[in-house]
Amino acid sequence: MTDDSVRIRPWRPEDRGLGLDLFDSNVPRFFAAQERQDFLDFVDDLPGPYFVLQDAAGQALGCGGYAAAEGDESVAVLCWGMVRADRHRAGLGTVLLTARLDRIAADPAYRSVAIETTQHSCGFFARHGFVQTRQVPDGFAPGMDLVEMTLDLGRYRRSRKG
Repeated sequence: MTDDSVRIRPWRPEDRGLGLDLFDSNVPRFFAAQERQDFLDFVDDLPGPYFVLQDAAGQALGCGGYAAAEGDESVAVLCWGMVRADRHRAGLGTVLLTARLDRIAADPAYRSVAIETTQHSCGFFARHGFVQTRQVPDGFAPGMDLVEMTLDLGRYRRSRKG
């Protein structure tokens, strides 16, 4: 995957349908069907920057964003990151994650990044430096554990400079 074959752009309200398509492509492996309304509520009232990952032809390949944590604005929380299921394992998740982390790291107010993910995705985040802090069996839905992870931004910033 070359960086010029995809681009990240800001989410627009008219992206709601493509977001649903991306979400639906990841049910039931990465999202529970009952989370669909939570996703819609999120994109209808974004708490922070949210982006669309698209190819050179403008086709949506993924989406994801971040927001300041409630109660601790030094923590950025990754929100609803996903790649179209038929494009998994092509490096797109890394492109989307890195774009978000670079934007977060550019803001000196943030000291760390947090995510709530599942046991199906936590390995991906661990490969990018996130450390698991808690796991709740069936925390999202039956068979979908809630896995909390964090990333130290000081370490991330240093790794990007070197």
